[in-house]
Amino acid sequence: MCDELVGAALLAALEQRFADDLRPPLEPQAIIHPNGFVKLPLARTAGGAARLFLHVWQAGSADADVHDHRWAFASAVLRGELSHTLMDVTVTPGSAGGRGREGGRGRDEHLTGAFAVARYRPGVGTHCFDVSRRERAVVNHRRTHVFPAGRRYGMEAFVFHRAHALAGAMTFVARGLPQRPYARVLLDDETSTPVTKPWRPLDAVERRQHLRDALEALG
Repeated sequence: MCDELVGAALLAALEQRFADDLRPPLEPQAIIHPNGFVKLPLARTAGGAARLFLHVWQAGSADADVHDHRWAFASAVLRGELSHTLMDVTVTPGSAGGRGREGGRGRDEHLTGAFAVARYRPGVGTHCFDVSRRERAVVNHRRTHVFPAGRRYGMEAFVFHRAHALAGAMTFVARGLPQRPYARVLLDDETSTPVTKPWRPLDAVERRQHLRDALEALG
C-alpha cells in the first residue's frame, strides 16, 4: 500500500471522479459501525481484488466484542493511534447449555473461559447474527500491538481480535475478497443474543469533512 493509492482513493471519493485504476464502491453509503467508528467506502480497485475504506474512530471507540473477519486486510494509520489485541482462540461445537466467561465483561486481561460464537453476515441495512449452531470458544492467549500515525499493518482472514483507538483516529483500509460467507463474534454471559443491529447512515456534510480531514492528515 502506497501514499499515492491512499491519496487517489480519498480524492476520488471526495470528488466522485474515479481514474482508470479505481472504480466507485459497490456500497457507497457511509455508516456509523456498531463498533464505534465511521465506515466510509472510498473505491475498489479496477480488477476487483480490493475494496478501499476510510475508518474514523469516535470518542471512546473500542470493539464491543472479540471478532474475526472473513477477508484479509491491510491498513495505514493516517491520524491518531490504534491498538489491536490479537487472540489465539479455540472454537468447538457447543452444548445446549448457557454461555459465559469468568471475570466479567470488557477487560481484555480477563478474557478467559468459554464464549458463545455468533456467525455474522451483513444484511441489507443491518448486521445479522446467528448463534443457532451453539459453537463455543476459549481464548488461549492474547497480545496487543500499538500503531501510531504513519504505521502500516496487515491481518490475515479469521484472526480473532479487538481494536481500540483514540478519538479522531483515522485509518485507511484495503480489504481483500471474502474467503467464506460469514465472520465470527464472541459473546459473553452479559451480552444478550443479538439478531440484527441496524446501520446508522452518515450524512453527506460529515462525510465530506472526514474526507478532507483525511487528505490533510495524509499531507
